Parts: sequence; structure tokens; C-alpha cells
Amino acid sequence: MFGRREDRLTAQDIMFDWRKLYDLVRNIVVPKIWQDNPIQQRSKLKNIVDLICEANRFFPQSAAMEVFEELLPQIQFNSMDRQILTVQLLTLFVPTARPPKGVELVTSGPQSTDPQRWLPTIFSLWSFNLRTSVFDAYLMNLVTTLVLEQRGQLKLTNEQLRFVFASGLHFFNLPVSRGAATLPRNISMQLRDSSGVYRMQAGAGLPLKEERAHSFARFIVYTMHDESSGGTLELFEQLVQMIEPFYHPSNNGAWSGLLARFLRHLAKELLQRSRAEAAEDCEVPVDARLSRSVRRRLVVLVRTLAMLLLFSKGEDSVSMSHSTLKHLAELEPDLIFRPLLDTLYTAIDSVTETHRMISAMRALAKLATTLSTFAHYPEGAQHIAPLLTLTLPGIDVNDPTKSYFALSFIHNLCHNGVVFDELLASGDMPEVRSISKESAEDMDVSEPPELDMNQIEWATRASTAQFEAWIDQYLRRVFALMDNLSSSQDTSNNTNSSADMKLVLMASYSIELVLKQCGSRYYPMISRLITQFVTSITSLSAVEGMHKVVNAFVSALPELAHASLLSLCCERIVEEIDNGVGLTPSLSRFTRTHSETTLIWFATMLLALVECSDGQHLLKYKSQIVHAMKLLSGTCMSRHVYNIGGQMLNCVMLTLTSTTPCHTRSVPDSVWNDTEFRDNHFRHWGKHPNVADDSFSLEWHTPSMQEIEFAQELMREMVEPRIGELAAFIDSADKRELSNTENVELNRLVWVLRCGVRGLGHLVPPPGTTIAADDLTDALVGGDDANGMPPRYRLDRQVPGGYVFTDADSSEYGEVMDIRKRAGLATAQALQCVVGRGDGNVENIKALILLGESVVCYYAVDRPQFTSKRRAWNYGIEGFAMDNTICEMPRIYASRRAQLTQVSRLFHNTRFMPASELFSDISAQIAHLCLSAYSEVRSYAVSALDNIMAVVPQIKYPLIPMFVAELDARDESNPEKMMGALRMLDSLPIRRACLRDWRFFPAMVLALCRAQHEDKPQVKTMIRNTAVTQVVYVVAPVEPVPPGPLLEQMVNALDGANTDVSVAVAKSRETCAQRYRYAASEYTRLVNELVGILRDAGTTWRFAAIAGYYLDQLTSVRTAPEEQLVGTLAEYLTSDLMLFRESAALNLAQAIGMIKKRSKLSNPNIAAAQRRQQLDMRDGRALGAPHAYADLCERALDGDTEAVQTPLVDNPACGWFVWPKTAKVYAAAPTGDALAFDSIEEASRPAYNAVRSVLFADGKWAEIARLFSVESTRPSEEEIFGGTRAGLFSQVFSLFGPPLLERAWTAIEGLARENERVGAQRAAAEMIGGLLRGTKHWAQSGLDAMWTQLIPLLDTVFARLAPDTLRFWQAALQYAFARRDPRRYLPLIRLIVYGRPFDPQAEAPFAEAAKLDILRALFGAWDWRIASAVVASRPRFLDALAHPYKQVRDAAAIAMYTLSSAEFSVSYARVDEAVDDLARYGPLGRDFSQWAGSSRTQALISEMTQRVQAWKAEVVPLTVGPTNFSRGSKTLLSFFFVGFRFGPRRLTLDHAPNILQLLSELQEHHDDDELCRLASSNLEFLSQVLYTANLSEIVGARLLALLDSSMWHVVNKALPLLCTLTFANRFTLSREIRARILDTTSLFLEHDQIEVRQAASSSLTNMVKCASSNVIFDINTRFSAKLQRRLPRVRYGRTPKDPHAYSKLVLTRHAGVLGLSCLVLAFPYTIPEWMPNVLVQLAECIDDPNPIQSTVQRTFAEFRRTHMDTWHEDRKRFSTSQLDILTDMLVSPCYYA
Repeated sequence: MFGRREDRLTAQDIMFDWRKLYDLVRNIVVPKIWQDNPIQQRSKLKNIVDLICEANRFFPQSAAMEVFEELLPQIQFNSMDRQILTVQLLTLFVPTARPPKGVELVTSGPQSTDPQRWLPTIFSLWSFNLRTSVFDAYLMNLVTTLVLEQRGQLKLTNEQLRFVFASGLHFFNLPVSRGAATLPRNISMQLRDSSGVYRMQAGAGLPLKEERAHSFARFIVYTMHDESSGGTLELFEQLVQMIEPFYHPSNNGAWSGLLARFLRHLAKELLQRSRAEAAEDCEVPVDARLSRSVRRRLVVLVRTLAMLLLFSKGEDSVSMSHSTLKHLAELEPDLIFRPLLDTLYTAIDSVTETHRMISAMRALAKLATTLSTFAHYPEGAQHIAPLLTLTLPGIDVNDPTKSYFALSFIHNLCHNGVVFDELLASGDMPEVRSISKESAEDMDVSEPPELDMNQIEWATRASTAQFEAWIDQYLRRVFALMDNLSSSQDTSNNTNSSADMKLVLMASYSIELVLKQCGSRYYPMISRLITQFVTSITSLSAVEGMHKVVNAFVSALPELAHASLLSLCCERIVEEIDNGVGLTPSLSRFTRTHSETTLIWFATMLLALVECSDGQHLLKYKSQIVHAMKLLSGTCMSRHVYNIGGQMLNCVMLTLTSTTPCHTRSVPDSVWNDTEFRDNHFRHWGKHPNVADDSFSLEWHTPSMQEIEFAQELMREMVEPRIGELAAFIDSADKRELSNTENVELNRLVWVLRCGVRGLGHLVPPPGTTIAADDLTDALVGGDDANGMPPRYRLDRQVPGGYVFTDADSSEYGEVMDIRKRAGLATAQALQCVVGRGDGNVENIKALILLGESVVCYYAVDRPQFTSKRRAWNYGIEGFAMDNTICEMPRIYASRRAQLTQVSRLFHNTRFMPASELFSDISAQIAHLCLSAYSEVRSYAVSALDNIMAVVPQIKYPLIPMFVAELDARDESNPEKMMGALRMLDSLPIRRACLRDWRFFPAMVLALCRAQHEDKPQVKTMIRNTAVTQVVYVVAPVEPVPPGPLLEQMVNALDGANTDVSVAVAKSRETCAQRYRYAASEYTRLVNELVGILRDAGTTWRFAAIAGYYLDQLTSVRTAPEEQLVGTLAEYLTSDLMLFRESAALNLAQAIGMIKKRSKLSNPNIAAAQRRQQLDMRDGRALGAPHAYADLCERALDGDTEAVQTPLVDNPACGWFVWPKTAKVYAAAPTGDALAFDSIEEASRPAYNAVRSVLFADGKWAEIARLFSVESTRPSEEEIFGGTRAGLFSQVFSLFGPPLLERAWTAIEGLARENERVGAQRAAAEMIGGLLRGTKHWAQSGLDAMWTQLIPLLDTVFARLAPDTLRFWQAALQYAFARRDPRRYLPLIRLIVYGRPFDPQAEAPFAEAAKLDILRALFGAWDWRIASAVVASRPRFLDALAHPYKQVRDAAAIAMYTLSSAEFSVSYARVDEAVDDLARYGPLGRDFSQWAGSSRTQALISEMTQRVQAWKAEVVPLTVGPTNFSRGSKTLLSFFFVGFRFGPRRLTLDHAPNILQLLSELQEHHDDDELCRLASSNLEFLSQVLYTANLSEIVGARLLALLDSSMWHVVNKALPLLCTLTFANRFTLSREIRARILDTTSLFLEHDQIEVRQAASSSLTNMVKCASSNVIFDINTRFSAKLQRRLPRVRYGRTPKDPHAYSKLVLTRHAGVLGLSCLVLAFPYTIPEWMPNVLVQLAECIDDPNPIQSTVQRTFAEFRRTHMDTWHEDRKRFSTSQLDILTDMLVSPCYYA
């Protein structure tokens, strides 16, 4: 409703409350343990998200601040916990639509509607996670959508544009230099993963598309308005210059697909914007629309990249380049086709480069319609005939791919209205202007060129002279193609999906279109060629292909086709049969005698001839057709032959009686026959009328009286007698064995009768509601527009379908219905006979099944045909530039659409047939055959019954019990019958019926769960698959909800006008109530039965698991848990089978969660519910001052009573960024020993008691401990902490409290003390993790008792940790701490922080590293809320700076960084205050990408750096082995490296630039690989990171300072870093710093060390790629000047007169050569105007000594490599003398020269 293009709703029509949609999405994504059907709910999430995206524009403008009030307090970017979801929700719900007309923006206050107010907030959030693709993509999408919707009202600043462009550049993750490290795309938060807490993965977000390329492309297109300096167009030009080399085919890599998609989206969005702004109803202000000059500049930029991508290595990239060029050609064809055609002509003419030819063919096929539209691009018409001739060799049987695209080119041309008829070109040939790439490049881009229409029309007319020869060669090539492709009749395999079959279909359809669109002067030649081929070739390998060719011939030119071939085929058929061919009985489908070849060939051709759209053409050949059909279907005994005869009968009857569009050309016949059109048809190419115009009217074939009489004759002579023959045959052969001849006779009868019954489809409508009128209007069809799929009918009655007889009282109607009835009775009798015999010929059984299906559900169309036509509709539609703003389409497509609409009518009418007794009888017999012992019979029967149930839904209900009974037949188990029953139960109609109807659902479920009596593996697999498919959609009964007051008012209002309304409503309510009562009783019975299956000792694990799946979905919080179910689950916790234990743990946790939830709802005064409250958090003073809240845990650890009693806040994000208005908090643990759940809901009490009795039983926990600690079959290093099991323990300890802990403690303690057994440690960690999490509502006395026992135990456990068990306890703590207030665990925190302090002097390295790893669990869960407490403990991290063990150093580095990062928080008091404060920082808001840290952190980093520097001074030269300096340096580097890999980068980005000098020196320590690698990685990461503007300047200056080093090694490695920094931060670095970097790099081309010169050359090359034309000119001038002074001539072996001056001059000239070489290598795939002179200058230096000579040689070698493919075009940029010089340089000398 919201997305319709017609009469689109606006915000003035409707307004939505976003809150309800938000709550719905939130509950689905983050479900509770007691929530019903979370998997099923999540399956609907995609549709809900799509709805919200469409409904966003109906949110009130003031909702923006409301959304911020809801979501900003949930932001806590130090952690990844639900942060992706929060950003997604922000993107989804912030209203972006422009306000309605007449509504003014509110710039301030809680009802603010001005996006300028809160846009800086979005950029501030963006700065938190620079270069993290997930966040960048969503935030860019939000900004893009806002810009798109607010065009004309919102304009981004230059700073904002540069920020987005910088992020967009990093999307592509391009490699800047060789050997550079790849920066991680996403921050890895391994230390903060708390996903095990939730029933569904916490990190699972919304199903939003994270299409980075699309978002960036939309942003570029919709922010482009003018050509102002610093605007989007200028920035995009810079971006194109930077990424252009990565589009070349030789630079293929992981980035190629993303770059190609980006280009396609750019072109598509540009086309959509241009069309939208050109529409009359466009509301965008004129000054905000895209100007023509800007658009043309943008098209040229995109074209440059697309042309490079044209011959890429990846098929997808090539396809996207074609789409890009097509979209661009729709906008500015002259800018695209002029350079493109030259390239395509060359590529198609190439013989040796197949990939280029295929790509060119694909491009032509894609752009055919745009190229041939004369009104859009007049110059393209003259290229059609030459291109057709040039692509003819592409139709090659040896290359199906090339052939397919060559035929597609022809296909698309025909659809676009190209007419193949020769035109006379009068007068002399005008002067022809060559179209080449040079003219395209030199043309004025701002305005389209003026066209000489006389020249264009003369050239177009002259080119049409090639059509006659082309048609001749085209047909001959297609015939050769058909003759050599294998036929589907030669094999038993289905080849419909093979490449050959696709090629045959394309060839036949293209022939049909060509014949329709060719002139009449070519008809004799066409008839002669086709007749010659049909009569000269009778190869069965070509029969399928030629059948389609002849069918295309008759579809295009029916009269000519019939006159040429029909009589000939009939005569040859009679001749062959008279000679005895086809009379030998045979039932084989795949083999045939060689003598039947000619008969089958001509019979197939005759079949193609009668498959025309107008039966009037057949009347002339009536006697011949009837005689041939009688011979083929009544005389011949070969299955192949009489099958063709039956098909012919079916086709003739349908052709005679169908109402269908006639064959259609691109224009109506009145226009086609007009002399003006015939003489100027090229002017009409691509001109498609509007569907509403009178000229668009299609001609329909409606049956004439002669056609109807002919069809009636066939019905009486060939269909009706077969009914009696079949009945008589069945009667005579009821109880005897049939001979081979009788089997063939029966098969022939059944087949011919089936074809005849299907031929009756158009005579009468299906039985059902009466059709009042029989017209063919579309008034009853609800559709979208003419370009879309023909719509489905949404009516509850039949619609007109063009049936011949519609009067039920007429004799003709009665005659047809009587024949169908008698055919149905005979079919039912035959099927009953076959089912009763239990055996028979398989082929005859399959034929009878097909006959039964046709009798029931075939009325001119059946479901497979309808589905096939629907799928075929979209075929080829992508070849057209359909404009959604206008309703225009080719008439050929309109004819197909009309045909499909008619088929839709016919199929719609079949869905209202009643389930008559005859239909039910036939369906029942077919249902029995679904259980046949023959797999082929089962397949046919299942397919037939599925189609029958689709049109007669009522038939399925009596059949379901039969299939269910087959699964439960234990005494007479039959695997074949079970497989047939399972296939039917898994069919969509029966599956839906069973899942919705509680009359069938319990029986089906129980049958599946009890079907373990069959051991066949295939049956077991099918049972499991059927159950898994169904279980996702299982829902417990839902009690009807009483209607609300609004519905009551509506009923009362209607009742005043019609007294029957209230009665009908009351009756409906009673019906719903009765259904619910029945479903509830069946639900209880089903659950008890499933529990019984679980408790049955004979139930195998496989079927017990299936029962468990169903129970999991059937358990609902709306229904009290069943006592037996919960008790059984508790008992199964100690099952010997691991699968049972896991399933029981999951389901029992869910059941306990439901008991708790129902108890809270039934008794609001329950202790657990009393502690929860909503606290007013305005100004953050409810929990103390905003920044003092971070110190609460520290104060609580110090014994501050007020801090301990302050309400607990479990949400870790609350207050980190901004404080909410209200927050969910919990009161401190109450005194006493009362249980949290001291009152259990009465209905849930039996289940509660059942669980309690099991869990409190003696020895139960010992057994649980024994079984849960059983080690799995996987290796010990792959053992994982079980979140499901921990969740169970959390629920049971939460419900039963301290008494249960008393029972379980001995078992838990025993496991925990088994420190050498991995399984015991895992189980103990799961139990203690669940225990800690389950104490949320415990009273203080219970907590004290627990801590008294637990703390000593954990102290012992932590002291004995091993490498195999550490991860379990880390996971247990993360699980327990996640989304919990740290003050809940004060004793445990004291143990970790104070009781087990880190001791760097200890001699147990693993134990100390384990302490740090355990400590990190605190940071991961509580971050800023625990940081001050840990800092107050004065940890001795710094003392581990030079620890001798790497494990300890790494752990200390990570701990120091995470602790330091955790001290960061923003903590705005209110959301509106945060929004206004962030706006005060400017358009980009506040920069959160860097942070110097707290005073403690700054002192820590300073102390680390000073110690390293001091140790450096103490290093003794030539010292062997590690030193304090090397170890301390590694720790320092690891500290900064953590920011890149595992956490927020604020500290690293702020402090790492300060140690650049140290990093550059450390990477030279080649004797220590680890140190060298860490230093290099930090430097590379620092150069690749995306910085904000201020920080990028600082980093650039610090890197430049490295070049002042006296060590050439340092300079050599610093130069590539500067290059990388310049590329990665091109849009954030200022012009001044970039110029300084480039100039400084240029100076090092004259460095004394050649390695430095080479590094500077490589860096400068990459910088030049991003440089402007002025900078390039300066570089050219500067380095050309260095070559002005030539070297003095020095004889070989002699010394120069002044060696110093000579060496200096060599160095100067080498610098000049290197500088010019950089210019050449910076443009590897183009030839700028200055490059020829530069190359000449370099060539003149070839005789200079090395290293000058070698540099020149390498430059020319690289130039030759990169320009080899395009040299035939590039050479045009050089003069003759320049080419002579280049030839000497590029061509290797010949020995014989």
C-alpha cells in the first residue's frame, strides 16, 4: 500500500506512531527466555523491516528527538553489545522525509523538526567508529536518505562532504602499496562477547542490507547540485582519479566486485534522479535539481571507469559494466556510444581474444535497445546493420555462450522495433564524419553536439542494403546450429535447464521476431530456405530445434508457413504410414527404430504448424489435418508417433477455441502497411506507444463459428469415441494379464483421451460460480502499472475468460460437460482398476494419473503452465530501459503481457471448482497411487495430487488421515508407502492445512514421532526433514482477544443500518471460541502424548529429538506448563544420551522462565517483581552526579553504604553517552531470607512442584555433575563453554534460590576442585556462571551464604587454572557479568582485584597471565563502571613492561589498554543537551575518534615511553639476546597495537604519532623478528587509518619529521608511509600538507642512496595519481629542467675530467628521469596530452649510464605492458616522429636486422 507508485500516500494523508513498531522489532530481535516462538517471530522480521522503511515517511517530524531520547542512551561504543542493533534502529526510525507543504521547521525544543539540529549528532556518532564498515554503512545510509528526502532544504557543508567521501574511499579497502598490511575492516570485540546470555545471539541485528557501495553511490548522486569548488562533483573527480587504476582488468582483486557494484549503483541512481526530476509532478525545487552540464560531466567520469571494466576478468564485473553503460547511455548517448562503438567494433572483429569478443557481444545485447532508439540516439541507427553482420560469426555451435549473446542482441533489437527492410538512399553520399574516440574526448562535454540529420538518415538508409544478405546468412547459421545441437528426444535426461536448450529457445524466439519484423520482399527467400531445410534434413538430433524454428515461422507468418509446409508434411506422413512405418507396438519413451525417423520428423513439423494463434488459418487444411491426426493417433502403435498425434489433437482444438492475442509486430498492421512508415521505418525504432493510446490496441483472436464447428467435430469424432473404448477396454481387461499389444493400445487410448480432454479447456468454464458476462476488459484486475507483472485476481468469484460456451442451459454447453463427466467416470474406473490390481504396466499407470489430473484441474491452463508463463514474463525485460514514470512498453511485450493476463484469468477460474464426488473419487485413487511401490508412479502421483489440491483445496482434507495412517502402520510397515505419505505430508497444501487445523495437526505430529518402526535410512531422513520443515511454523493455540471499543463502535454503527451485522459478529465470536476450546483440548492431549513418547524407554534418540522440537515450539507463556512435560524434562537432565540432556536443558530453562513470568503477572506483589522499578534519571542525579556514577563501584568496594544501597542499573550503556529520562533499576538486595519467587501462579504450581521434586531429590545433583562433566568426542582444545547449560542453571537457581544451592553445592564444589579434568572444569564453570547470574533477585542472607562458600572455592580454582581450562572460567565470568550491575558481585570483584593481585615478580608466568585474563573479564562486562575501582587497587601493570615472558607482557599490554580505554565516557545529562552541545562543535559535531586519556593514562603512557627510552640508552652494542629495551618496546608496541585489533582506537590514534621516531628505529632491529614486525605493523596501520581533519594534519607532520633522520633506512621506510597516508586521507588532509608531502618526496629523488631514490619514485608515482593537473604540470616542468644539461661524452674505460661534477650531474639527470617516469607510471592506462613529449624526453636518455639507462628501460617496459591491449587506439595520440622514437624503444631489436 505504501510503496505503490500510483496515488502514493503522503505524510498529509496518514501519520504513524513509531513507538509501537519499535517495540515490536525490539522484542523480536532481543527475545526473553519465556518468549513464544522466537524463531518464527524472527522469520517475519524482514517483512516488518521493509514495512518500517516504507512507513518512515509517515512518522511525524518531531519523532526525531523522540527516537534520540530512546536510542542515544543505549549507545556505549566501548563495547559491541547490541551496538550494531542500536545503530540499525537509529537508521530505521529517525524520520528523514521532508515536512509537508506549509509546515515550518521547529529548530529547537523537544518537538524540534529541523535535521540541521541533530545532523552533527550523527557525525559525532560516526566519529566513534571510524573505518568500521558496519557502522559506516548504516550511518552513511541514514545521511544519504536524509539528503535524498530533503533535497532543496538540506545542503551538507564541505566538511561533511569530505568526511563522507573519506569514509566511502575506505569502504573499498584498496591496497595502496605493495606489501602494506591490510587494516581490519571491523573492530574485533572478542573480549566483550556476551552473546551467550541471550536465547538468541546478542549480536544478531536486523536484516538490513549493508550495501556500502549503494549507500555511497546514492550519497554522491543526491548531493551533487552544481559545479562549485569543493562540492560533490569536484570531490568525485578526485575520487575517480584515485581509484581509476583499480578498474583495469590487470588489477583484479578482492576489491573488484565492490568497485563494479559501486559503478553500477552510481549510474542507476543518476538515471533515477534525472527521470524523477524531469517528471511534471517533481516537487524538488529547480535550483536543487541536477543541471545538464553537471550531469554530463558526471557521465564522463563514470564512463571512464566503466570502459576500463568492460574487459575485466570477473564475469560479474563485466556484467555490471554493461549495466553501467546502459544506464549512462539512457542519459547521454552521445557521450557513451561514440567511444564505446569504436572499442566494440575492434573487439568483435578480434579472432584471437575470445574474452573480449564475448564481452563485446554481451555489451551489444545489453545496449541494443538504447542504441537502436532513433529518437534517443539517431546516430545509432546506421550501426545496426553493420553490427548485425559483424556479429554473425558469433552464432557458432562450438561456442554456446557467444551464440547466446549474439542471438540476444538480435532479440533485443526486434523487441525495440527494428525493421529489417531495405530503404533507398537518394542522392549522393554526404560527407561522413568519422566517429572515433578522439572526437569523443575532444568534444564539448557541457553540451550535446549538433547533429546533421541528413547525413545520419542517408547513412542509415544505405546501411539497410545489408539486411537481405544478413537474413540469408542468419537463417543458415541458425539451421546449422539446430542441426548440430543434441535433441532432448535422444536422451532420458531432462535438458530443459541445459545450455543447449536455452540456446535453442533463444534461437527460435529470435527467428520469430526477425520474421515478424522483416519486409515482405524477403518472404520468398525465407520460405525457400526453411522449406529446403525441412525437406532435406530429417535428423532426430535436430527435430526439437526445428520444431521450434517452424513454430516460430508459423507464429510470425502463419499463412506463408502453412502454404509452404503443411500439405507437404501431411503427404509425407501419409506416405510413411502407408509404408508400414509406426505400426509396430512400442511403449519405449527413449528408443525408436531408425525407420521412424522421417515419420517423426514430419509429424513434429506438422505439430509445430498447427500451434498457431489463429485457428482461421487451419480451416483451409481441415481435411488434411484431420486425416493426418487420425492416422497418427488411431493407426500408429509406436508411442513416439501417437504421442505426437495426441498433442496435435490438443493443439488444434485449443487453437480453434482459444481467445488470445494475435501475432504482433512492433506497430499495428495499419501503421505497418502505411507507405510513410515503410519508407522511413528507422524513425520509428524504439518508439513505443503509451498503453492508454488507441494505437496500442491489440488484435485478439476470438473463435469464429467455423472454428467452433471444427472443434466440435474433433470432439465428437476423436474424443468422445475414446471414452467408450477406454471403458470397454477396462471392463474386458479387469482381471486378466494384458499382452504387450494391449498395453500399447491402452496407453494410446489414455494418451489420446487426455489430449482430447485438455483440448476442451476453452469450450466451457470450470464448474463453479456463473460468469455473468464474457468480456476481456481488465476492470476486474487490480494492478500496479503497465510495466509490472500482470496482477493476480483478488476476487472471490470467477471472471470472464473468453470461453466459447458460457450458457449452462445451452445444448452445446451440456454436451461438453457431459463428455468431460463421462471421461472422468471412465478415468475413475480405470484408476480404480489399477489400484485394485496392485500391479500393472508402470507407463500406463503414469498415463492414467496424468489423465486424472487433466480431468480434474485442466481448463485451458494448469498450475505448471501458469507458473512457467509467469517466470518467462521477466525474461528479456532487463534489455529495456523501462521508465517507471511513464507507461510505455514494446507492443511485442504488451502482447505477451496480454496473453499472460488471459492465462491468469483462466487459472483464477479453476480455483473455484467444488470438490464433486467424481473429483474426490479420482483424487482418492491418485492418493493411493502416491503410496505405490514404484518410485516413478509415486512421483507422478504426488505431482498430480499437488496440482489438484492447488485448484480444489477441499479435496485434501479427506486424504490427510490416509497418509497419516501409513506412518502409524506398525504391523504392516512399508517403506515405499511411508516415503509416499511423507512426500504428501511435506507438500505445501497439506502442510499448511495440518499446521492450521487442530483436527489434523496432533495426528500428524504423533505419527511422525512414532514412525520409528521403519529402519530404512531414506525414510528416517525424510521424517526428520519433514519435521524440521514444519516445526518452525508450529504455534500453540491462542485464545481469542475480545474486540476493542473501536470495533464495538463500528459494529454498533453498522448494526443501525443492518440488523444482521451484530448477529453475524456474535456468531463469528462463538465459532472462534469453539475452535479455541477444541484446539486447547487437543493441545493438552498432544503435549501429554509427546511427553509419553519422551518417557517411553523404547523411543530412539532420533524420534525423541523430534518430539522435543515440537514441545519446544508448543510451549507458550499463555498456557501453564504441563506437569508431566516439565517433570520429564527435569528427569532427562540425567539421561545417558547427550542429545537428550542438551534438549532437556534448553526446554526446561524455557519452561522455568515461563513459570517465573506467569507468576509475576499473576501476583504483582511477588518479591522478584517488587525490586524492579522505573527511576527518574533526569540530570543523572538519581544515582549521584553524572560523572560520579562511574565511581559507585569503587565506593561500594570501600564499604560506602550509600553506594551499596543505590539502585542497581544492569544496562551497561545507561549513562555512558547520555542519561535517559527514566531507567529500569533494581533495589538493593533485601534483608532476610525470603525467596524471590515466594508465590507461584496456581496453574503453574504442579509444574513447579514436578521440577522441584526432581531437582531436590537425593543424588540428583551428583548425577547431573557426573553427566554434564562428560567430555565430548571433540579434542580438549575445542571444548566450549555451554551457554544453554549455563542458562538452565541460571533459571533453576533463580526460581528455587538458596535451598537448591544447598542441595547442589557438594556436586559443584567437587567438580570445581577437579582441576586436572577438562570436562569437570567446564561443567563447574557452567554451573557457577549460571549460579551467579541466577542470584539476581536473591535476598541478602542467601547471597552472603553463597559468597561465604563460593569465594574460597573460586580462589582455589583460579590458583590452579591451566591453559585448557582458563577459557571456561573467562566465559563463565563474561556470562555472569553481562548486563548486570557490578555491585551485585562485590565479593567476587574483591577477590579478583584485591585478593589475587597481579605480581610481575612471580615466577609462574602462566598464573600471572591468567590473573590478567580474568581481570579482563571485568573490563569486558563493566567497562567504565569498573575502571575506577581497578585503578584504585593500584595494579602493577607497568612493572611487567620488560617481563621476561611474552605471555605476561602481552596480557599486561592488553589489560593496560582496555583499562585505560574503559575510563572514557561522555555522560551527557540529557539528550537535548547532548544534541545541542554536539552541534556547537560545528557541522561534524564533536570528534570522538581520539582521546588523550585520563591523567592516570597519560602518566602511564609517558612512563612506559620514558622507561623504553632509558633502556635504549643502556643497551650495549652487539648485545646478544633479549634486553629490557627489546622486551619493553614489544610491550609498548603491543599496547598501541591492541587499539587497532581489539578495541577502541582513541588512545592509539592520540598517542601513537608521538612515538613515530621510536617506531621507525625499532623496525630496523632485524635480529628480533617480533619487534620488527610489531613496529612495522603499527606504522602501516597508522598510515592507513582514516583520521579526522585535525588529527590527519598532526600525523602527516610527524611522518614528515621522520624524513629528517640521518639514517637512510628510516627515510626509506618512511616514504611509503607518507604515500599511504596521503591516499587513505586524501579527503581529510589539507591542500597545504599534501603539497608539502609531495614536494618533500620529490626532493628525495636526488638522495645519495639509490634505495631511497627508488622508494621516493614509487611513493611519488602513487601521489601523482591523486594530484591535480596543475601539480602534474609543475612536476613535469621541474624534472624536465633537470634533463636540459646533457652529460659530457666519456670514452669507455676513461675517467671523467671532473668525477665529482660528473657524478652530481648523473644524480641530477637520474632524478629528472625518475620524476618523469613517475608521471608515465602514474597513468598506466591512459595517454594524457603531455605524455608523448615526456616519453620522448625519456627516450633521449637511453644512452646515459646506469642507473639512468636501467630506469628508462624499466619505464618503457612497464608502459608497453600496460598499454598493450589498447595500443591500436593509444597510438593515435602520438605524432609520426614520436611513434618512430617509441617504436625503437618498444620493439626488441632483431638479430637479422
